[in-house]
Amino acid sequence: MSRATGVAERIAALGFGEAAAPIELEDSDEMVAVLRAERILGVAVSGVQGGQIIGSADALGAIGVAHDEVMRQSMRIEIEALNVASVLSDAGVEHRFLKGTALAHVLYDDPAERSFRDVDVLVHGSDIDRAVAELTLLGATRARPQLRDGYDARFGKSVTLRRDGVEIDLHRVLSPGPFGVWSNPRELFLLRRSFHVAGHELSTLDSTDHLVHACYHVALGQVTPVLANLRDIVLLATLTSDPVDFDRFNETVDRWRGGAVIKRAVRLVDGRLDIELPDALASYRNKPVPREELEMITPYLSDDPGGRFAALAPSTLKALPMSDRAGFALAVGLPDGTNPRDRARDLLKRAKR
Repeated sequence: MSRATGVAERIAALGFGEAAAPIELEDSDEMVAVLRAERILGVAVSGVQGGQIIGSADALGAIGVAHDEVMRQSMRIEIEALNVASVLSDAGVEHRFLKGTALAHVLYDDPAERSFRDVDVLVHGSDIDRAVAELTLLGATRARPQLRDGYDARFGKSVTLRRDGVEIDLHRVLSPGPFGVWSNPRELFLLRRSFHVAGHELSTLDSTDHLVHACYHVALGQVTPVLANLRDIVLLATLTSDPVDFDRFNETVDRWRGGAVIKRAVRLVDGRLDIELPDALASYRNKPVPREELEMITPYLSDDPGGRFAALAPSTLKALPMSDRAGFALAVGLPDGTNPRDRARDLLKRAKR
């Protein structure tokens, strides 16, 4: 671990536990790059303002400049979130904003402490085609075509669109693969919370459902999650304004067969943040989970999006009901526009390797 990474982990833990000696910020391009990559520039700026972080004028100034750049992009993303909310509301598409767009406002007194990279919003699978069509009329373009007609609504995790340099992720479920299949995203629309951007009210999840998602995102979204995402879990688990209902959290995890997911998320937090989690969440650290759940985690542990999709396909097929397996296999094995002979030849070559 580099010194800059170690300093970043200490910064990410600010605000929890007893106050320690001030953190000395080194003056280096690497330090700025690490804080930017870990999405905790805002936490660092707050630490400087509160006296928990010290350093040379050059070191502190570089952090301030980098934070200003990140906040300009975050503001662009918030403007796009307002556009998305307006379009979906006008079209009668029920939706909930997810991840950084919402958590910056839900978890922090000052949203500038939490940067984010895109607009994440959950819609019902039955509405996803309509949502894509409406956002396309706004000028958004798909990052990649649908594999086959109906795939997004039945099997996809999300549809990624781009507009004016901002990425919009329309989610049908919280995660791809088997853990997405085992989840029930309709439950996430039962309770509604809101936050405000420029005087406009936007819909989001309650803290309990946010914590489920934060754990799923950390455990299944990246092999090495960024510090901001780990910090989200701690902040949600200790939130007092909308405290997590851990009985409901546990019931959701059990229904969704997600014990292995939460266990991995807790251990990832333990591995990078020197923070003690509440017992209700920390109990997952050594909680026994079914072997099938543990085995299903393995295909997620790839940072290569293409390789990850291929790795998840067999486990997704296994998790799907029998009635859906043929449709999924056809969409993945023979996407629209694929020549069957060429596809068969390609698969045969792979089998011989």
